[in-house]
Amino acid sequence: MAGPDPRFVGLSCYTSNLAGYLAGEFPDTPRWFAESVRVAVRTDLPDQQLALSHHRFPLDRLPDGTRLTYATAPVGAVLDAVDAELRRHGRVVVVTDNAALPWSPARGDGAAPHWLLVDHRRGDGWHVVDGFAGLLPGGAQQPYAGWLGGADLVAAMTPPDRWSPEQQRRNALAFGHWLPPPAGSHPCWLARTAGPGADPELPGEWLLADDDALVFLREHVAGSPADAVRHLDDLWTVAQHRTFRYRWSGDGEAAAAWAELPRALRFAVDSARRGRPRPGLVRATFDRLRQLDCDRSIPSQPPAAAHPHRQSM
Repeated sequence: MAGPDPRFVGLSCYTSNLAGYLAGEFPDTPRWFAESVRVAVRTDLPDQQLALSHHRFPLDRLPDGTRLTYATAPVGAVLDAVDAELRRHGRVVVVTDNAALPWSPARGDGAAPHWLLVDHRRGDGWHVVDGFAGLLPGGAQQPYAGWLGGADLVAAMTPPDRWSPEQQRRNALAFGHWLPPPAGSHPCWLARTAGPGADPELPGEWLLADDDALVFLREHVAGSPADAVRHLDDLWTVAQHRTFRYRWSGDGEAAAAWAELPRALRFAVDSARRGRPRPGLVRATFDRLRQLDCDRSIPSQPPAAAHPHRQSM
């Protein structure tokens, strides 16, 4: 049993706990995650909707040739299935609802998908580790390690009747490419299997070069702050992943600059809601970070064309 790995605190609830799953077995996990960081944005969704990919190579494909894939079972069978995965690999990532986690300040509030690491069982007790830290509307959520009873674990793993469209896209893109969870209302976890699986893809039209994606996001927030509200969690993830990458490389100045992006965007969105839009602030903030990336030669251009297109990774 272990506690949250401090190296990954600040990543999203998906990547912080996926990194915790991998780090005990693969020592190069911090470098692997840092080098995976990118921002790509889908541009062809209706009604100002967005989808973002945060990883330039598929994180479900592990260094030993195995892969992670979503698995599901009815409520009455899920604990046995999770126990079997735990016995095979010593830990398992389960998909939970953050509003059902006892340590979450969002408990009982709006549902939100949240990955959680299970690394031990003792009778009806399940030891869980949550490396996620972030400021939620209900307060600050801190990393956690402790025990859940079987009924509480099943309750946390039981999804709501429906995730929002933004949450569904985040679930499907958690590994950096399109891999949606099984349809239905059963609990899910990540099962480790042999073989690479199907070729990873990003369906739709995408901007894959980081700088192109950041320009698109800049104009999206500056021009449509009311629509940008539903994507603030995605933009928070962009900032946190960039912060992690720079922190890993030892560039504290750049890490600190990217860490300020969520606060600036929240201020701009709230100001627009009060009738005082601040497109100049939004553009200046994004442009400063773009220049910072350019000065540090962060790769922004994948081998494929930079224009929006259907991407096979």
